[in-house]
Amino acid sequence: MSVYQREGSPFWWYSITLPDGRRLRGSTKKTTKRDAKIVAAEKEQNALAQPRRDQAWRLREVLGTYWEDHAKNLQNASVMFFHYELLSEFFGADLPIADLTSSLLLDYRAARRGGSIKATADMLDRDAAWRARAIDEAGMIVAVQPQTVNRDFAHLRAAMNWAANMHSKIMPRINWKGLKAKEAPFRVRFASGDEFADLLSIAHPSMRDIILCAVTTGLRRGSIFAIEWHQVDLRVSTITLPKMKGGKPHSVQIAPALRAALGRTKPADRKGLVFDATNHKRRWEQAVKEAGLVDFHFHDLRHTFASWARINGADLLDICEALAHSSVSVTQRYAHVKPQETTTAFDRVAAAFASHSASQSHKKRA
Repeated sequence: MSVYQREGSPFWWYSITLPDGRRLRGSTKKTTKRDAKIVAAEKEQNALAQPRRDQAWRLREVLGTYWEDHAKNLQNASVMFFHYELLSEFFGADLPIADLTSSLLLDYRAARRGGSIKATADMLDRDAAWRARAIDEAGMIVAVQPQTVNRDFAHLRAAMNWAANMHSKIMPRINWKGLKAKEAPFRVRFASGDEFADLLSIAHPSMRDIILCAVTTGLRRGSIFAIEWHQVDLRVSTITLPKMKGGKPHSVQIAPALRAALGRTKPADRKGLVFDATNHKRRWEQAVKEAGLVDFHFHDLRHTFASWARINGADLLDICEALAHSSVSVTQRYAHVKPQETTTAFDRVAAAFASHSASQSHKKRA
């Protein structure tokens, strides 16, 4: 390994020859020799850690390479990383990728759906709010719906395609279409006014502001728990989030009730996270049970926001923008919810006909 300067360049450059004969050259983007040596050493170590093109890859190489090359920079990187952890835990990170079969993936699907994958020590060390959502009391990853397993497979397929297309690795033939589990029809369960009032009155004090935020902004649970005080502007009643599920910034209006709730926090204490997610899962389930709500999940508060907006006259485009959906086609799930007061196409034509008839009558009398 050597570092050197090139004429006309302010940066130091590196030249590395690896034991397998590969040569690496490039700029360190550093202007001092000491810093350049550090960068060159890191380049060498990273290159040594990468499998050679002639090596048969294991699951760890397929997932790890895709992660380093591409996935870690994606907006949903944390979710994808968790899915890769589960795949590695179930199959073993050293599984030769050539040995991966559709049959093994069916076994994974059954385990994931049945909640029989054990959480790793690293997972158990994560924050309490995350553990409450992802891990049950027995230390097992909670059972999930078919659509979640389908996302697991989509992330694995993306990594395998990357290894094949970008690194010329031969991947096993997997029947992805056959592995895709049939997903349940999308459900829209929203709270009535009385149900919401009961839920809010019964909920633990730390949960009330969270519930109020969910219903009045339509934000997802993860987004709510990630809100920091510097993103809240009570003067203009807005919350601005740098990234949503689609990777774009999003701003929501703060309803008067939520503004009053947030305003109870003293200005000197408005630092860090806005909401306390301690024991969130237990407190939520207790509130739902005591309020007597049937088949009601936290995400249904988002459905409640959209449905109430629709009932009170908002069109689908308004709801699409408020929920930061990628397109109006996603928002079509709320199309069956009808506004209480609306002017239909039939009403508009009838009104136009009446206006036209009145105009003709007036002309005749004149």
